[in-house]
Amino acid sequence: MNTESGGFFRIAVSLAVLGLFIIGCGHHYKRVYLQSEDALAGVRTVGILPFENLTKFPDTGEIVADLFTTELYSQHRFKIMERTKIQTYLEEHNDSLPEVIDRTYAQELGRKLGLDGVFIGSVSEYWYRLDRRSYRYLDEWEEPAVGINARMVQVSTGEVIWAASSTRSSRDIFSVDRDHINRISQITLRQMAESLE
Repeated sequence: MNTESGGFFRIAVSLAVLGLFIIGCGHHYKRVYLQSEDALAGVRTVGILPFENLTKFPDTGEIVADLFTTELYSQHRFKIMERTKIQTYLEEHNDSLPEVIDRTYAQELGRKLGLDGVFIGSVSEYWYRLDRRSYRYLDEWEEPAVGINARMVQVSTGEVIWAASSTRSSRDIFSVDRDHINRISQITLRQMAESLE
C-alpha cells in the first residue's frame, strides 16, 4: 500500500468512526428567549416554584425544580429563596400552591415574599422511552428522555423576561452503561441556567 492510499484509508476510517459517534449520541433541542440584554439586570433575589408535572411519574416537577435550584446555586448569580422557606410562608398564611402555577400567581407570591423574580415551568417528558434503532439486547432498548420548560417572571411587571425549553435524550452505542434520567436532566438544566449568564 503506498503512502497516499494509506493516508486516504486512515481519513476514511476516521470519518466513519466520527459518523458512528455522532449517530450514537443522544438527541437535543433547545430554545431560549430573553426579553432584552438588560432584562435580568434588576433581578437579584429569586424563588423557584415546583414545575408543573405533565408526566405520569409522581413528584417529577419537584425533582426538576430542585435540580434547577442546584444549577442556579452553582452560578452565584442570584440569591435564592429556598422552597422550604416559601412552603413555610404558605403554611403560616393558610395557603398552598395551586396545581398549575401561572405568571399572575408567581408575581403575586413573589411580591409577598419580596422577590425580584420567580421561576416557574413544566416537565413534559421524564421517562425511559423505547429506542428501536438500538442494536442492544431487548431490555436495553430504552433511553432516558426529558422535556423541560422554564420561565422567569419579573415580579415588578409580571412579565416573562426569560424562558427556555429543552428536550434531550441519551443514547451512546460505544457505552455499555447509559446515562441516568437525572443526569440527562442535570445537563439540560445546566445549559438552561448558563443561558442566564
